[in-house]
Amino acid sequence: MLRQIRLLVFDLDYLIYDCAAIKVRALRESMISFADAIPHDVRLPDAADTEEGFRDYGCRWSQMLQIGLDEERLAELQSAYRVHEERLVTAGLGRIYPGLPELLLSFRRNGLLAAIGAEANRDYLLAVSDRHSLESVFEMAYCAEEFGAGGTDEMIDEIMNRAEVNRSETLALGTRPEFFRSAHNLEVLTIGCGWGLRRHEALDEADFQALTVDQAYPAIENADALAAQYFS
Repeated sequence: MLRQIRLLVFDLDYLIYDCAAIKVRALRESMISFADAIPHDVRLPDAADTEEGFRDYGCRWSQMLQIGLDEERLAELQSAYRVHEERLVTAGLGRIYPGLPELLLSFRRNGLLAAIGAEANRDYLLAVSDRHSLESVFEMAYCAEEFGAGGTDEMIDEIMNRAEVNRSETLALGTRPEFFRSAHNLEVLTIGCGWGLRRHEALDEADFQALTVDQAYPAIENADALAAQYFS
């Protein structure tokens, strides 16, 4: 039983949702109509590249690709990518990481609130949620894109307000340095989760780490102990 933490805020991609195959396939399908404009010697991004791009740029990662397209064509590529990505989600290509639904249900049984705070656009978040019935285990779901320039900081703050908890009762779980920084700006503790990642150095900015789903609850307990020590 946790003493201090009442709210868990989860990012979505590479943490709840195994999206790696979707991102690669959606990008490849989106690039077909731009094939004549992309130099033949450009190496097409693979799963490791898409993970790195998402880590560094969030859901705008496909606009940052160095593939020989100008800014206007990259914006067109981003629009095409979103269409293909959502189609693949709806078709069922992705999955929820094994063990997470059971873990989330155990949180609910123990009175913990769980929310999605996604680095994503709203249509994508809804597509994933509808396809995998995430509303059954998460009390609320927001995406950073809804908050404009305020981004992830304002999103996490709004989730805390909706849940009627304070910073000492909140724990943010993610995979990206920007997510950890936003939580720390609000003085919220963080866990870097690595079960969906190929590379784990981006987790160094989190307060705690869990490299497998089995390590998640012990990491939450450690964060709870620290929060109880300093905030109770």
